[in-house]
Formats: sequence, structure tokens, C-alpha cells
Amino acid sequence: MRRFSPVTFKQTPCRTQARKGWEVVLEYEDEANGPHLIDLSHIGKWDVQGEKLSTLRPAGIVIPEDPEICMLTESFFVNLIKWNWATIWHFSTDMPDFADHFAFTNITEAYALFALLGKEVFSIMEKVSALDLLSAEGNPPFLILGPVLHIRSQVVVLSKEGEQSAVLIACPRGYGQSMAEALLDAGEEWELRPGGEDLFTGMVALMNKQERKI
Repeated sequence: MRRFSPVTFKQTPCRTQARKGWEVVLEYEDEANGPHLIDLSHIGKWDVQGEKLSTLRPAGIVIPEDPEICMLTESFFVNLIKWNWATIWHFSTDMPDFADHFAFTNITEAYALFALLGKEVFSIMEKVSALDLLSAEGNPPFLILGPVLHIRSQVVVLSKEGEQSAVLIACPRGYGQSMAEALLDAGEEWELRPGGEDLFTGMVALMNKQERKI
């Protein structure tokens, strides 16, 4: 089955990969300078609902007990939104199948997902949302539920570290194209441009490498 992202950029990709029915853009031309907006709508997304979620081990993934704690690896991001609801976003090429677990709902195609990368991302976000993403109390990675361009979204702050600053934005699929165009417009003064998935996976790998050194 062929699947389509809710987002289309005007730029022509220079490297793509067929994956699970999706055509994933790995790289665009002229990616040397950021900031970048990356379409990650193709990655696996699951809602997990039920009691005692921290006791579940889907594909070996540990669901945190504390809503303020998020788990990030090179393969997945998981967050406990409240005691009976968690989300799992899986970055790996080989996405796990949770179909045998009644508590898991595949919402991959229900949501658009973007990554904003670069030192200017918080300046861009200030133009589209009133969410306090730079709160001193927030220790990345963390998730905030709230409006972006008046659209209820899930916003994840992955990093506040200068050039490695990174934010993820998930919104209902039907708003995906409008969200992408509005973000590019908001970031025009900083020359925000589309980027391929390799930029994102490379950044996550670097973050995990630095975390292991601490």
C-alpha cells in the first residue's frame, strides 16, 4: 500500500528511500546551513492507554512512571502524558508491531510530525505559539500540550543547545500542509528551509552519544 505524507515541499529532494509504502526524503540540496524544517510524518506513532503503563515493555521500550520524564534514544521517543496515556514515536527503519497489545493504537497516519532544527528554532516558535518552551524548569527532552498557530499540538523540546537546538511538533494530519507553510513563513527571516530525515537522525545520534559521555 502506498502512503502519502500530508506535507509537500516545493524543493526537489536529491535522495529518497522507499519505506513501508512511504517515500521518505533523506536529503535536499543545499542543507549546509540551517535552520531546517523536517517532515517526519512517516515515522511510527502509537497511543498507549491503560492502567500501570510502566509495567508494559513493548519491543523492550520502557514507559516512564513520571509524566515529567521523557525517554529518547536513536530509535524512539516515549512520553507519559498522564497516568493512563502515553505516546511512542519510533524513528527506526524497522518499526515495531504492537498489534498484539490491546492497549496500543497505531496513529501514524493521523498526525503530521515536524522537526525544527537550528539555533533559531525558539525564535521561530515564539512567532507561532505562546508556549514557554525555554522555561528554566524544563529539562530536555520534555513535552508540552498546547496550541501552535491555534492548532492543538504536541510540542517536544529535544535540545536547547545552540546549533543543536531541536523541537518536534505533532498536529492532526489535516493541518499538516498549513502548519508547514506557516512555519516556513515564520522562519523566512532566518532562511528556514526543508531538510531531509538524515539531518534529524544524525542529530539524535549525536545527542545520545553526548549523553553517554556524561
